[in-house]
Amino acid sequence: MPSFRVQTPINSPIEYVWSLFDKELLTKLSPPFPPISINRFDGCKKGDLVQLEIKLGFFSLYWDSEITEDFESADKIYFIDEGRRIPLGIKQWKHQHILEKMANNQTMVIDQITYSTSSKFLDILLYPLLWGMIAYRKPFYKSLLTLR
Repeated sequence: MPSFRVQTPINSPIEYVWSLFDKELLTKLSPPFPPISINRFDGCKKGDLVQLEIKLGFFSLYWDSEITEDFESADKIYFIDEGRRIPLGIKQWKHQHILEKMANNQTMVIDQITYSTSSKFLDILLYPLLWGMIAYRKPFYKSLLTLR
């Protein structure tokens, strides 16, 4: 299964960064095109559901995820969302959202993605699109999560 990791250092303590992981942050991290509506956001704890609607002109694609695991300690916080209804021919989707405490009140935000489709060709074709979707978040993480 293809996978990739995007890391973003943030100049804020881990507790502050974690306090901002909510529906508002997800809204701000969504790219301008295609427009995305958040139809449901229960939170970031095991059992929570997130339902997105991706609007493409006259039709919509739906992306539903369930939070299947969460963990919190003084040095590391994470939650995992796994796709339940996923568009674009994606059969499996696992997104680990990881916050790691660093020195000097800094936090590393890590997005670890693993996915698969029904064909190796589609896996390769989607890789740059999915990587770009996550890498797009880096400047927003820095501006939205930095303690002022």
